[in-house]
Amino acid sequence: MSVPAAAQADRDDPELDRDGVPMCTDPELRDPVACVPITYDTFDIPFSLIPGGRVDAGGNLDPTSSPEDAHAGAFVAAEELGLFGNFEWLHWLPTAPSAMDPETGEWSGGDLDGFPTGWGSTGLGIAGDCLYWGRSNSTNTTGPGATRDVRIFRIQEDPEADPPVEIGTMPQLTTPDGLTAVRDRELRPYNYTSTDGAERMLMVRAAATGTGGDVITYTLDPQTCLPVDDGAMAAGVLAHEFYLWHDPDNANRFIVASQTYGSQPEDLVFTAITDENTGEVLDEPLFLASFTLEEIGGPIRDEIPDDTGLYADGRFLDYSHLTDRRGRPGASLQTQGNDLHSGTLSDDGERFYAGGGTAGVYILNTEFIANSTNAALVSGAACNRASTNVWVDGAVGGLVDVTRLPEVANDCAHPVLNSDPAVLAMLTSDISDELKLVRYTRLEERSRFDFTPPFVTNVGVHSAIPVPNRPSMSRGSEPGRPSFVVITEEWPFGPCPERSFRIIDVRSEINPMMIGAHAMSDSLIENCLAQPVPPGSTIRPMMHAHNPTVLENLVFVNWLGHGIRAIDISNPFNPREVGHARPVPWGDIMTYPDFHDGLIYAGDNHTGLHVFKYTGPRADEVPQDGIWSSNRTSPH
Repeated sequence: MSVPAAAQADRDDPELDRDGVPMCTDPELRDPVACVPITYDTFDIPFSLIPGGRVDAGGNLDPTSSPEDAHAGAFVAAEELGLFGNFEWLHWLPTAPSAMDPETGEWSGGDLDGFPTGWGSTGLGIAGDCLYWGRSNSTNTTGPGATRDVRIFRIQEDPEADPPVEIGTMPQLTTPDGLTAVRDRELRPYNYTSTDGAERMLMVRAAATGTGGDVITYTLDPQTCLPVDDGAMAAGVLAHEFYLWHDPDNANRFIVASQTYGSQPEDLVFTAITDENTGEVLDEPLFLASFTLEEIGGPIRDEIPDDTGLYADGRFLDYSHLTDRRGRPGASLQTQGNDLHSGTLSDDGERFYAGGGTAGVYILNTEFIANSTNAALVSGAACNRASTNVWVDGAVGGLVDVTRLPEVANDCAHPVLNSDPAVLAMLTSDISDELKLVRYTRLEERSRFDFTPPFVTNVGVHSAIPVPNRPSMSRGSEPGRPSFVVITEEWPFGPCPERSFRIIDVRSEINPMMIGAHAMSDSLIENCLAQPVPPGSTIRPMMHAHNPTVLENLVFVNWLGHGIRAIDISNPFNPREVGHARPVPWGDIMTYPDFHDGLIYAGDNHTGLHVFKYTGPRADEVPQDGIWSSNRTSPH
């Protein structure tokens, strides 16, 4: 990754960065990734040195340091350890308070201490200049009865110089007895102008005590950022994650696509949250349609292997006989969930890119949902609202009734395979049912890119985000369909080895195929097992690639304990890391990296809210106006 020799020779007086490394100043140098210094590669965190707890003004572990020293010392430690490359750490806003023991003078339990306030996905969202930051706290860390309210901030006019200012809160929900906090997994605010000219703002919240949580939509005041009601709950929906879609042809229409991850029988539920005629938030959100992979003959949920460990699609690797530095056994699996975990609706709403867990990544045709009115969907006139059961006698996991497969094309949401004209022609041809089933089974398996098994990960594919502004140029491709999709994989608090990042070619929608990958060093089992325990750390946070924010040539991934990583995907066959950002104390950056007017906002479950600026190759491609996030229609 060095600068080409000819280009370097042309530099008579190269400009240097603050580390004395030549910067790319030659206008004839066309590949900005080549400007990355020769010593720059995928950054390995110095785990034996990075502080896992509160530090003093010099960046050294000290549980007695003052709040001011602890805050300042974190920046000192980060600089000394090289934890920021091609990123600037602009602001750190701790929001979980610490408590001091009066006998010892030691502080604990807060963001300045790197305390793990809960686990799992954490809500962060931006609309206009309003920022919402929730916490995924739960009784396994903070104890019964403890809550962490959603903090509401105003982003300032000069956001590089001035950090966001807190202007309000929303109470964290609890179970009826008040003892268990309902984790704020997702917060999705959105500004819009309805067709009557009214400036409106809403926020969708997913609040959970377990895998899936209630989906609640609030009306917000765009001037104050504050909610003006108690929210409208979508009946019968438990979202693990969700995508917020704004109809490009009807400014009044918002749909939430909830991925349930096994928390209810359906994999994916589409709900209308606004009145499509007025744009007002509905008091009672409307169920529109659902999709369930196993109903249409796909992999069954919670599959159990045979006595030899063999599943329908192979065998998982087994590292359970090995242990890491914390004494944890390596990864192994006893079941295969095959649950939809996450996903993305295209801007036109006609495709859903599914992060289908251990069933892989696949693409759904959602044209009925995008191009029908809510009224037509609710009445059932537009399409079949639930997935067609294609099993003989309805017995999931038995034999597929090939005569029912053509019906799937009339489901409101169905795999692109099932409405492919050639596939439909084959299924309705005069060849034998046996041959139809053989051909369809091969096609169905190829329509999902699936690496589990053999790779051992209990979630499998986590996120699936199409790359914008790089449409397929293949003959016959529909205009605007993407060429590539970025996926990540997950095992929460997973045992070794760790999970990585892949690029999938989707130019043939029924044959997604991996073409590129990027990983940290602990994706190698031997490196993961030998990874040192950071001094002062209380747990090993999650360390896999999680939620990517995807631009045309850059991807920003919250790689959890590895911080945020910037990946250049200009050549998707050869993605390259071009930046890293890992705050101190060591923690767990959990949220999507959200862009607002060129800066990155991210939340860490251990340390709070952070603001970064990317300064590396292709920094000019970072959106400088508006908001960009991969979990809702963007920019907005």
